[in-house]
Amino acid sequence: MQDKKKIWEKKKKESTSLTKENEKNLNKFLKDCELGMNMPKGSKGLRSYGTLIKLKLSLVFLLSQFPKTKIKDISKQKLHKLFKDMLEGKIKKKNGEIFQGVDDYVKVSKFFFGWTFKQKIHKENISEDLSRADYKRGKPSWVYLGNDKMKTLIDNARGDYRALLLFLYDSAVRPEEAYKLRISDFSEDYTLLNIPDKRTDGTKVSKTFERTIKLKTCSSILKGYIATSGLKDDDLLIIPNAPAFNKYLKSLTKSLFGDGVTKARGKYSEINLYAIRHNSVCFWLDRYKTNKDLMYRCGWSKEDKIFYYSEFLGRRDTIDDEDMMTLEDKNKYETEIEKLKKEIEKSKVKQEENKEEIKEIIKLQIEELQKQYGGKPTSTKEDVIKTFPNQEGRYQVVELKKNPSK
Repeated sequence: MQDKKKIWEKKKKESTSLTKENEKNLNKFLKDCELGMNMPKGSKGLRSYGTLIKLKLSLVFLLSQFPKTKIKDISKQKLHKLFKDMLEGKIKKKNGEIFQGVDDYVKVSKFFFGWTFKQKIHKENISEDLSRADYKRGKPSWVYLGNDKMKTLIDNARGDYRALLLFLYDSAVRPEEAYKLRISDFSEDYTLLNIPDKRTDGTKVSKTFERTIKLKTCSSILKGYIATSGLKDDDLLIIPNAPAFNKYLKSLTKSLFGDGVTKARGKYSEINLYAIRHNSVCFWLDRYKTNKDLMYRCGWSKEDKIFYYSEFLGRRDTIDDEDMMTLEDKNKYETEIEKLKKEIEKSKVKQEENKEEIKEIIKLQIEELQKQYGGKPTSTKEDVIKTFPNQEGRYQVVELKKNPSK
């Protein structure tokens, strides 16, 4: 996979169809993003090279919709109309398809025009009234295979791809993270994987945070793949570039399962590497006991992703009889339970008191018996003390047989 830093260095030098003034402002914005300057309050810091590439491509498209308009003259009304036309399909992609991720363009525009307002290019923030939720077309489609079809896919893949597919399915790592992994990131005979936050040279590896996860099914085949490929500690794990990998994956999946539509609304022929992560999350969802553990493996800081997959798999409707109780019922039962607990405690205390009383009675009776026999202790089996509870629930001595040998 080509280094995104090199791609970005090439991409940022490319001229666009924008006017010189608009291109100058765009480049200034991208430079601030690269340096982590003038960023929104909730997302400070440097932007990755991949993000910078996406920002430039998205903004060149958006600004090209106003070909003869300076950035400072783009009004709030014009901006809102642009997104409305995109959502309604009046503005389409070059291939004639409608835009599915209009909300993503809204996100980029809010970022950019928030910046132009800070730079006083605009007198007002023309994007402040835009809401991403208004421009979402629903949940994104992807290719769902399930565990059985994933096994079939992996078993039918050729050697090198088989090992990598099994690794992606086992680990649940993001494809962009997987492409940055080195052989030295594995340990314990390839059963442990450490996904670092950053390399010593500053290269970002994990999208979110550093984590070490256990590999459960791919260790043996991965070990064989690394040995066969002659990979060393400093080598990258995945050699095939992403376009080639995706092309092979689409062809194999279509040949195995046809071109039908899957449960997640994506066609088999539309599969990509990220779909492997989707399917991996579904696999691990029922195997982790807590959300926190699954979030760690997948590199999530919020639970909303788990809720999405739980809903997709039909795991959200977990209501039981206890959930059906009204608040009044629960309060009633809780009161009765507390009352019962107190009664049990009282009974325990009462039993302890009775035990002490029995001991005292037995002690007195034995002393009396010893006096009758001249102070000699009775030690034969015929000396029997029988006890039973009387009507008040207390214990009493009812019979004491004297030692007949006297």
